[in-house]
Amino acid sequence: MRIVVLAVLLMLVLPILGETRQCKGNPRVVGACYVVHGRATFGDGTPVLRIWPVGTKRMLGVTAGPIADDADEPIAPTNMLLFNPDVQGVFGDFEVCPFTPERKGHMQMVCVQSARNLVVKH
Repeated sequence: MRIVVLAVLLMLVLPILGETRQCKGNPRVVGACYVVHGRATFGDGTPVLRIWPVGTKRMLGVTAGPIADDADEPIAPTNMLLFNPDVQGVFGDFEVCPFTPERKGHMQMVCVQSARNLVVKH
């Protein structure tokens, strides 16, 4: 019941905040946006929302800017933020825009413009 109430509140509040929380066209984006097929998970550590591009050893951190900081909510569509954190992950096609350049051995910080074809893994 609490999750449903939280989901409804988020759907009401996020559109108001969404005007200033854009991904594509955000002035802090450092490169072209691209689509990646991956698994999104909530986990321990910073940032809490991460995307693993399937078939790679890379990890993308979903944030609100170039610093791995959970002080601000990650910039991502609501359909991606509303899943239960207890699930194994959500597979899908994510359009991401980089806040940091890709560096070997480092998590790249991104925002998510869109999330499509989502499949929840329990």
